[in-house]
Amino acid sequence: MNQLVFVENNEVVTDSLTIAEMFGKEHKNVIRDIQTQIEYAGDEFSQLNFEPSTYKVRGKDYPKFNLTEDAFALVVFSYNTKEAVQTKIKFIQEFKRMKEFIQKQANTSLNNTIEFEKHLIGVKYTSEILRVDEPSKIRMLEAAHNQHGVPTNHLPAYVEEELKVSLTRLLKEHDVKMSATKANTRLIELGLLEIKERPGSKGGMKEFKSLTKEGQYYGSNAISPHNSKETQPLYYPSKFSELIPLLIGQVKEVS
Repeated sequence: MNQLVFVENNEVVTDSLTIAEMFGKEHKNVIRDIQTQIEYAGDEFSQLNFEPSTYKVRGKDYPKFNLTEDAFALVVFSYNTKEAVQTKIKFIQEFKRMKEFIQKQANTSLNNTIEFEKHLIGVKYTSEILRVDEPSKIRMLEAAHNQHGVPTNHLPAYVEEELKVSLTRLLKEHDVKMSATKANTRLIELGLLEIKERPGSKGGMKEFKSLTKEGQYYGSNAISPHNSKETQPLYYPSKFSELIPLLIGQVKEVS
């Protein structure tokens, strides 16, 4: 017999076949002992601790019982040879081990659930503070799910948005005679871009750029490939022609 006890309907149990094998008894006699104890114990105890079941032999069903630890103790109480006592000890140890294992698994699962919920709260506030784009939010959620072993099939499927590219590239493609540094300064003056800070890995604070709510008309904040705690402003090529007059001063205010 591979297992003395097992889990059935979230309950640690053994069965009459295992008892018969381990105590060297005929199964029909163990069934008789069980039925006697059911009669003596009454309905309330018996319904909670003895579960009628079946097993198959050559395609034919035969009766057996699943027993909780309390039911097991009641049935084998009178089995008192030296060998029987040693067998009872083995069962008692296995019931204890299995219950401890299940409790440990439950605690691990509960702790993981709590940590996962904390992680989701962190993702929520980080995405709001950094104002990241939708693809970055989904990647952050996927990372949280994967870290805690939670399936991701309920997450929304991401459909690619309009291509977003760097400010340096767009300035070059549109032949705007302005450095990215100067353009960023102008965007900050216009209230479209702002400087944020995060703690540095070696102390102090590190600065990074983030599009403001108004600035997100022209692009979005992606998670920086260099540090997941920073954003990297990227811009929509289709909107950049509207941004050029603002950058070179032809329009002084954002409408």
